Parts: sequence; structure tokens; C-alpha cells
Amino acid sequence: MRRIEIGRIGKPYGMAGGLKFRGEAVVFDLDKVYLEGLGYRLIEEIEELGNELVVYLSGVQNRAEAERLAGLRVYADQDDLPELEEGEYYYFELVGRPVFVDGKPFGEVVEVEDGVQDRLVIKARGTSLRAQSKTYLVPLQAPYVKIEADGIYIEAIPGLFD
Repeated sequence: MRRIEIGRIGKPYGMAGGLKFRGEAVVFDLDKVYLEGLGYRLIEEIEELGNELVVYLSGVQNRAEAERLAGLRVYADQDDLPELEEGEYYYFELVGRPVFVDGKPFGEVVEVEDGVQDRLVIKARGTSLRAQSKTYLVPLQAPYVKIEADGIYIEAIPGLFD
């Protein structure tokens, strides 16, 4: 069984053990999560507060208990994740995929950064120290990025890999 990181616990919310959650919306489809170093907790309730989520977990009854969990990583069992439509993917599935630039092998995805615009972190292939330490950030949703079964294909635009 493989655990996938889906987010982090933020600051406590309220006095009843609520925890701000920063991470994937897939949490709505789960019955339980795994807290870093503490084990599984059932999800009792999830509230949406504007752009933020507040989760209530079993065994977390008050603010003091919630404060001890701040900053912990939150995981889900891969088997518990909902099936996606064809052509959709989870970000963890992109890590390790080969990257081709203008049809030629270039490197591989080493991370996907979440943010206002999610980005692929790509490490170029090469044997030199410079090649091994250089990474490139490519906007994931860009029209010149195509995700295929055998890899990620990028049509280079000026300045993208400079």
C-alpha cells in the first residue's frame, strides 16, 4: 500500500478541534487520512470557509489537541483515491515521467509545485555537475505542454529553457 501526500495541517480553527487544511480537494472523497507520525484518523467533517478548508478528525476534540498537529503532513492511501476520468491524472503520477522537448529526450519531472499556476519541476538529463543541479520550471497548464501515456511533451518557446 502506497501513501500519497495530499496536504498539510495548518493552524487550529475554533475551540472544537478544527484544523485548517492546505492541500488537495480530494480530501472530500476520503473517509480517513494518515497523519505524519501519528497514524490514521477518520474524517468526521469538512467545512469550506471561503478559499480555506477546515477538517475535523476523530480524536481531536479541542484547540489544544489541534495545536499539536499544526504543520503535519497529511497522506491518503493510493487505493482510497477516487478514479479519474481518462486524460486526468494526480500530480504524484507525473513525478518520474520522462520529458521530451521538441520530440527529443530532455529529462524527467522531479516535482509538481502547487500554486496560483502549478508548475512542473524538470531536471535535465546529463552527466555534468551543472546538468545534474539544474532544474527548469514549466507551467503545467500551458498550451505547449502535452501529457501522454509515455511521457510529457513540451514545444519549446523562446526563453523557456534558458
